[in-house]
Amino acid sequence: MDQHSFFALAAITLAALRYGTYLYTIYQGKTKPHAFTWLLLGSVTTVGTIAQFGLGGGPSAWALAFVAFTCLFIAFLALFVGERDYKTSDWAALIVCFMAIPLWKITENPMVAVILVVAIDILSYWPMIRKSFNKPQTEPPISAFISGMRYFLILFAVPEPTWESLVYPLYLMLVDWGFAGYIVIRRAQLGYPLHEYSKRQTK
Repeated sequence: MDQHSFFALAAITLAALRYGTYLYTIYQGKTKPHAFTWLLLGSVTTVGTIAQFGLGGGPSAWALAFVAFTCLFIAFLALFVGERDYKTSDWAALIVCFMAIPLWKITENPMVAVILVVAIDILSYWPMIRKSFNKPQTEPPISAFISGMRYFLILFAVPEPTWESLVYPLYLMLVDWGFAGYIVIRRAQLGYPLHEYSKRQTK
């Protein structure tokens, strides 16, 4: 196994750990995933995976494919056990994102596709960010931090790294770590435990 395959396998293992802990908190009733965000994340990551293949991302693209599949699975679960308080802004984000996704097919340039994916992905986080502002206890920050770590490993799974092939996993890493910090801050502000494994009772 070469170095790039090793880091891709490590990223997939870490992703499995991340989603395993996330699914466990869903089972416990602590986490309420937002179906719109996970559906969009799965769809956008699928596009990002295809673009990553086109940019010569090698094994890193397989790790992204695993993430895309799992996001879509969580979106399916969220329809039954997730957040059901869908606001007008959530529907707007969903519609705009799905209208924008086909734009990546217009260009034959994978880098342009990645830029479009990043722009759409930013918007796709809105429903989860909005929900978590008032209900930060429904998202697990440790899981989000682990999510960022897997993208850190994916950076080393690119056979011939270039700015074009690194920008998407780098963006995902920073977004997940930023979201983890956002959840911790909101939990602290509202008096909830700082993470999902705290022994302290929630409100």
